[in-house]
Parts: sequence; C-alpha cells; structure tokens
Amino acid sequence: MRAIVLSTTAEGPTWLERHDLEPPEPEDAEIVVEVRAAALNHADLDELAGTYASAQRRADRPHVVGSDLAGVVTSVGSAVSGVRPGDHVMAMVDGAFADRVAFDHRIALPVPDALNWPEAAALPSALMTEHDALLNQGQLAPGQSVLITAATSGVGLIALDIAQWAGAAQVFATTTSPQKELLLTARGARAVNTRSTDLAETVLAATGGRGVDLVVDHVGGALLDACIAATRIGGTVVQVGRASGPVSTIDVDRLAYRRVHLIGTTFRTRGADDRARIAQAIRTHLLPAVADGRVRPHVHEVIALAQAARARAELATPTSAGKIVLDFR
Repeated sequence: MRAIVLSTTAEGPTWLERHDLEPPEPEDAEIVVEVRAAALNHADLDELAGTYASAQRRADRPHVVGSDLAGVVTSVGSAVSGVRPGDHVMAMVDGAFADRVAFDHRIALPVPDALNWPEAAALPSALMTEHDALLNQGQLAPGQSVLITAATSGVGLIALDIAQWAGAAQVFATTTSPQKELLLTARGARAVNTRSTDLAETVLAATGGRGVDLVVDHVGGALLDACIAATRIGGTVVQVGRASGPVSTIDVDRLAYRRVHLIGTTFRTRGADDRARIAQAIRTHLLPAVADGRVRPHVHEVIALAQAARARAELATPTSAGKIVLDFR
C-alpha cells in the first residue's frame, strides 16, 4: 500500500512516499480504515524538524506521518463495538498518511452526511484539541469572552466556531494578514491584526479595561505575554500551540497581579483512554453542531497524495488559511 513515511537523507529528515508497506490487520480493539483524505497539521512540520514526538506512536509499525484522516472502515477487531465495516469515520491518529490505517476504535468519530471527504479529514485534531482546550481546560461558560490566537489556522477557525457554539458573548481572533481579517469577521469574530495593532491594548479597550475571561493561544513566543496582559483578573490562558517556538518570556509580576491561570496542554502525551474520553464527549455533544453547520471546517486546498511535498511547503507559508488536505482517492 501507499504511505508517506519519515525518512533520513544526507540533507536531513524528509518525507518519502513508499508503495511497499503491508496493509495492517486490526488488533482486538482496533479498526482498519481505508483512507480517502488526510489533512496536514503544523505538528507534521514539527515532527520533520525533530521537535514533536507522540507517546502513542507504535514502535513496531513503520513511521508513517500524519495525524488526521477520514475514510471507510474495512475491518474490525474481535473486541470492537459500535463501529462496523462500511462506516464512514474520521479520527486523530498517529500515521494517517497511508492507504489503510489501524487504530483504537474508541477514537473514531462518525462523519456527518453534510461533509465530503476533505472536510471530514480537516476536523479530527481540531475538534479534539479545541473542545478540550475551551471546555475541559478553559471551562468556558455561556456569556464569557474569549481570545483565540492564530485564529485562521485549521484549528483556530474550529476554536472560533466552538466558542460561539458554547455561548461565548464576544470572541476576539488574531491574525497577521489584512485579507484574513475578512475571514474572521465573516465567522463572527472581532479580528485583531497583531502585526499592526497592540493585542492587549485592543482587547482591554474593547472590554472596558477588564480583559477576556479565556485565551486559547496557538502561538506562544512573544505573544504569550500579550495574551496574559489581555486576560481579566482571575481569567485563564490555555497554551495549546507553539507556532513561534517552545520558549516564551512573560512578565511574572503581571501573571501574579492578575491571578491568571496559565495552563499548558498537548495531545502528544495523552494516553488512549484520555483520547477516547474526549472523542466520546465530541460524539455526544459537538457532532450535532458539525452536522448542522454551526461548527464547520475550512479547507484551503486539496492536493493529490503524489504531491505531498508541495502540500507540506504550502502549509509552511503564511498565506494559507484553514486546512490543507491530501486526496487519497
């Protein structure tokens, strides 16, 4: 079968398309899915750079890259319940960029009828990450205000939708592009261009000096300190992504004065049971909002699997908004 694997060359790590891998067989609690589409994430770039490793990766299976897929169930293990061959599912997994992928059936999400394959592939990591960040870690309540950084990324746009679905009264969303401001405004957010505007000053002015109740930060770096400054006394900052790197310098006096709760989170260290619990919450509470369009993916481009290197280069450019998806059909 075809797969994109992580390979080492004289120039360093790279992606290599192989056609000689054996299709997986499901273990007792696993399903095997024939992949129709798979979405790229910034974690794929981090993995290539050697700065991302998942605790869930199987050492006894080839190092296939990718973490978001959508496809058709072809077989199930003996202990699987609730999923059958022929079901259309999407999932956040390790090793998504392959014709067939085996994984724990508990993290499979049913694909709503309204979605096509690329749209379905664009959702799993975003749904898992942002549902956890906003509702589990951030404890977002109806009527509260939210700030989302890097909001035109694939996960950022889903965070915006989930915040509004959960009843946020006001959502601020950052970008560095005037063109992307229009996308954020169209989705109901107050766009803040951090390249031309001071983030904390803008948010504080718009909230009467109070600040927002909750920040979901996908950037880190220098922006983390501005996020803390934009948060109300006793508010919460959930640090999800580190697009600007793993090191930030913050004003600890400000953190203490404002009594801000700073929470760091990642899925790379989450165990199977934790992932299954979050997937179940999404199936129960959030998928109806996906089905009726209140939470909707934004696909930037669909690219053939044979052009995976171009897709990776496109992801690394600042012009893309939403998800870049590989077509496996």
